[in-house]
Amino acid sequence: MANETTKTSLTEIVNSEVIQELILDYAYDKIVVFPLVRVAMLAGKATGTASFPAWVKDAGADLTEANALSNTELETTETATITAAQVGIMREVTDYAFATNMLGEAGLKQFIVEDGSRLCVEMLEDDLCALFASASTSVGTTGSDLTIANFVEAMARLDTANARGRKVCVLDDQAAFDLRAAVAASTATVFANSATGAQSVLNARSDAYVGELFGVPIWLTNLTDTANTNADVVSIMMIDGAQSPANAPIGVAMLWEPKAKSLYLPDQVGEQIAVTMAYGCGEISDFNYVKIVTDA
Repeated sequence: MANETTKTSLTEIVNSEVIQELILDYAYDKIVVFPLVRVAMLAGKATGTASFPAWVKDAGADLTEANALSNTELETTETATITAAQVGIMREVTDYAFATNMLGEAGLKQFIVEDGSRLCVEMLEDDLCALFASASTSVGTTGSDLTIANFVEAMARLDTANARGRKVCVLDDQAAFDLRAAVAASTATVFANSATGAQSVLNARSDAYVGELFGVPIWLTNLTDTANTNADVVSIMMIDGAQSPANAPIGVAMLWEPKAKSLYLPDQVGEQIAVTMAYGCGEISDFNYVKIVTDA
């Protein structure tokens, strides 16, 4: 047999726009970092690499009467270039399986697309969490639980670095537990009144949202990396790159979002269904995020 594929044998099962809607529902518990970073969409731009420039900060000059100003060049600098790479997963299903499964052929195909899309997005989320360790500024003590003081220090470190924009925090699930335990055990006056936002983290939450502490919204994930020979976990407090792109610490170059294609194999009496995604991620600005290293 030859290796030809035609418009009838290689087709999109579901439009990418529909797949995106399925992802947001199916994988919602995993997508906590991606909505908080800066995204450069590369589709249709004839490149797989995104450049993230920033203005070079200058300074004004004192003036002497009757003397002319000297010229100052306006410049940008390239803070990062991020190249998209492909990820994906393929399933091969026989016609017999399509005909005999309880979901039916359409139902099984839909699940394969949803599951493949979820796995691709989970890979992106895992890659984003791996970038937390890249931050040069760190708070926390190895082998020690996350404390309220660590949380406040992370806020202060961002302020000292002139990181401007909405602060957000993504904690490892163990770190989130430790923070909640610290708030519950605290006798500080600020935590005494349940009407204040300070006790928000003690309320039951869903979809990985922990609550808000001192005005900083917090999410949790179990995809964070470990440090210090697996003794610690690495969480992050950063500027929301989606709301403040100019101050984003992390960027994503998105060439295409999860999409599905299929190829029927007559000799196998079955069908291959592949779900792929093309993205890259990397650090844009080091001073706009702080890693929180605490006991695992």
